[in-house]
Amino acid sequence: MFRSRVVHLVAASLLATSLLVAQGNETTATKDDWEEINFEFDSYILSDGYPTLLRLAELLKMNQDYRVQVEGHTDYVGSVAYNERLALNRAEAVKSFLVKYGASGAQLQTGGQGKAAPKVPNTSKEGRFMNRRVTLTVRDGQGNIVAAGGAAQVVPALEERLQKLEECCASILKKLDKLDDILAALRDLKGENERLKQDVAALKSQERPAMAAAPAGLSAGEAREIAREAVEELDSRNKKFSILSANLGPTTYGDLAFSGKGRYFAPFKDSFAVQAEGEYMYYGGGSGRIEGRQEGQFDLGLVSRAGNFQLGQFASFKRVQLSQFQQGGTLGQAALTADWIFSRGRIGAFGTKGFLSEATVNRTQLGPNSFTESYLSIVDQAGGSAAVAAWGDAWFEGNLGHLWRRGGDNRPGGMIRLVQPLNKMVALTFEAGMNETLITNNDRGRFQVGLQFGQWLTPKMYGDTKGPVPVDIPRVRYEVLTRRVGNSTPVADAGPDQIGVAPGQITLDGSGSYDPDGDPLTYEWRQIAGPSVSIAGMSEARATFTAAEGQSYSFRLTVRDPGGLTGTARATVSTRTSVQPRILRFNAQPNVIRAGQTTTLIWQVENAESVEITGLGNVDPQSGTSTITPDQTTTYRLTARNQSGEISETITVAVEREGPRILRFLATPATILPGEASTLAWETENADSVEILGIGTVRPDGATTVSPASTTTYTLIARSRFGEVTTTATVQVIPGQAPRIIRFAATPVEILPTEQASLVWQVENADEVTISGIGRVEATGTSTVSPTANTTYTITARNAQGEVSSTAVVGVIAPVRILDFVADPPQQVAGQPVTLKWTTQNATEVVITGVGAVPANGSVTVTPDVDTSYTLIAYGQRTQASAFALVKIVPPPATNRPPVADAGDDQRIYRNVVVLDGSRSFDPDSDPITFSWRLVQYLPDPNTKPGPTTPTLTNTSTARPTVLMPQWGQYVFELTVTDSHGARATDYVRVTFIDP
Repeated sequence: MFRSRVVHLVAASLLATSLLVAQGNETTATKDDWEEINFEFDSYILSDGYPTLLRLAELLKMNQDYRVQVEGHTDYVGSVAYNERLALNRAEAVKSFLVKYGASGAQLQTGGQGKAAPKVPNTSKEGRFMNRRVTLTVRDGQGNIVAAGGAAQVVPALEERLQKLEECCASILKKLDKLDDILAALRDLKGENERLKQDVAALKSQERPAMAAAPAGLSAGEAREIAREAVEELDSRNKKFSILSANLGPTTYGDLAFSGKGRYFAPFKDSFAVQAEGEYMYYGGGSGRIEGRQEGQFDLGLVSRAGNFQLGQFASFKRVQLSQFQQGGTLGQAALTADWIFSRGRIGAFGTKGFLSEATVNRTQLGPNSFTESYLSIVDQAGGSAAVAAWGDAWFEGNLGHLWRRGGDNRPGGMIRLVQPLNKMVALTFEAGMNETLITNNDRGRFQVGLQFGQWLTPKMYGDTKGPVPVDIPRVRYEVLTRRVGNSTPVADAGPDQIGVAPGQITLDGSGSYDPDGDPLTYEWRQIAGPSVSIAGMSEARATFTAAEGQSYSFRLTVRDPGGLTGTARATVSTRTSVQPRILRFNAQPNVIRAGQTTTLIWQVENAESVEITGLGNVDPQSGTSTITPDQTTTYRLTARNQSGEISETITVAVEREGPRILRFLATPATILPGEASTLAWETENADSVEILGIGTVRPDGATTVSPASTTTYTLIARSRFGEVTTTATVQVIPGQAPRIIRFAATPVEILPTEQASLVWQVENADEVTISGIGRVEATGTSTVSPTANTTYTITARNAQGEVSSTAVVGVIAPVRILDFVADPPQQVAGQPVTLKWTTQNATEVVITGVGAVPANGSVTVTPDVDTSYTLIAYGQRTQASAFALVKIVPPPATNRPPVADAGDDQRIYRNVVVLDGSRSFDPDSDPITFSWRLVQYLPDPNTKPGPTTPTLTNTSTARPTVLMPQWGQYVFELTVTDSHGARATDYVRVTFIDP
């Protein structure tokens, strides 16, 4: 009794000690250590230690030579690799916080210890919390550890910075004290300035009486000077200006562009002037970009000035030569300008209108009666221009206008030029322009540098000049357009005759038809011979119909262009009597095998030229067998072909799969003393790989010795391509002479509901042994169990020193079941869809013969051509089940052929009443048909007079209705015939009412 109490007291003291440590009442930290940062379970989100980290960030910012080791730690939960990553992430989170608040990343080094260095035991949640931490080690520039001294180190540094700020502020205040002296000096200067102003005013008042007392009259020299100035003014009023310029530079595409220009400006009668200009422009480049062109423009007009306002009228002619066209063209335009003249130049507006608006430059023949013309089309403009003085004698001039196009969107166009005189006769020019002459869908530009020679009037002199000044005459702008002249008859092509083709769907191909002018065509197919058929796409280039065996058909194709011209062609189709291949037999014997077994494919085919089986290739086209050994469930497709077509059929060979099994896994002995060893023994089957957690990959059958320091549970995993199974064995480490469970295991560890497992045990040093679900048993023995569900059996061994226990698990595999497998409908016409529906339970894989692998529950659509039995095989763990669904093929119901509509021949008449004739319409099944007529289109005659255009139809439900037409033009009527089953067909007829 005394010994038992001593044992209990020692155990209680140890437990209390561990609880105190776990609660954090005892620590190995010192007052100089930096605070540890703790984290929540499985998290590296920073939520602790902010004051310490902010203080440390400030310390590092003030001491750039300091370095910090940031070390992360975790509790023991999880694998070693995972905890090492988690520890490093926690250290990185602390580093990011310090960098954010002033520390340098180069001062911080992170690391992670994972669960390798716990601070306290991990036996409680408090202890695990304390182990989830980040530690901080701070060193100065010499490598000495810096303690977390708080105010002892940080506050002096902060006080030093504050002292420096106070000294700075004092220095600034001393400088501000001198402001009073500066303001006093400024006031003295202001007073002195006022006195100087008064002195100047007094001198001016004394000058006026002296000037009034001077003698009147002019000297001879003064008179001659006045006369000279008058002659110069008269000469300037009629001064003529002439300039020549040459420019060179690149275009938008990088090609060479050259321009040369001459201007003559001659004033007369004070307020009028004649202005004439000539310009040559060359654009180099490939003809594909409409470059390689030359342009010459001549302008002549009058300018009139009244005060500061000036008007100008000009006639301009341009000759254009484009390298890719046959000839050049000449265009002409009139221009009106209006300018306001001021001291620095002029600003104004302009507008142009073409009078030679078009010029043909190229002509290409299209068809016998048509051709295309390329022509130049003038572009009218309106905009503004200006010439403004810059520095010295230099000036800017330019224009910007809106361009109205006929062949596309309107665009802007303009030019800007800088003229920098070098002397009175030579100037350097820089100019850039966009859309200056040729206008296209893309903006075009150029930049040029050149020289200007001659005499000119700079814009800064415009205000001093009383007569007209030179005007910026708008360039002639144009675009290149294309038009078609005339109309040629379209050419119809109904494709080659199709002789001896297989029956079925036939395509009539009129896509080879064309219009020489490139106009869009409309198509019309009509049957003119053979058994009547329904044409699908009769108004399309390609039409289709279904041809019967051994028949001949003829069709006429009519193509029509927008101008009403038509072309016709004919095509003939004849079919042969065909024999389709038939699959008499295709099956596998047996169709369900185990892995490694063989099965035989058997086939029998007739009327086939070739037979192919997937996985085998081409085989005997009549009959044969082939032995195969598939390693998994496989679907085989047999395809039989001949000239008339092909047919296919599939079968599925199901391969039963054996999942992995653990026959036994036990620890012997199951209970050991510290330092002793236990043997893990296992046996598996159908396993591709076997692993024991904590040990690694092992052989499928074997044993290994373990010597755990504490009670340990070992997990064995057996895997194959069909899945995996697991079981456990526990080695219990006990002190002293407590009972020992040498062995306790279940064999096998997994069974089906109808199978049995054996429990085997061996115990020593036990006064009593019990097994849950069985009761008290001997120290050594076996027992047979048949659980219906997964069951854990616990063996408990007791003696005076205590008790130990161990467990063994017997898993019960749930068998696979097919709850439902049906065909909907169970009877169907050949080739029509049938839905297979199924529901399974505990299935890991489901296969349907002829279909392949499918989900565990669902549906699929099949289209069998013959009576077909579908087998559904459901696989589970060590179990499988199958079910069958039969689809019977029944004859198709009698089909209804659609009627044939015939609206009669097109008519051209000279009176306004006509009778339409659809009496040639018929039904191939001799069913009664009904008629319905309506107007679908009206194209007026050019001479149509105002008034209503809708015709009046009477008896529209008969074969021959009457139509009253109110206007000349073309009327298109639609006939729809419908049989008693609702099938219908349409046809069209055109009636042209001609003005007599």
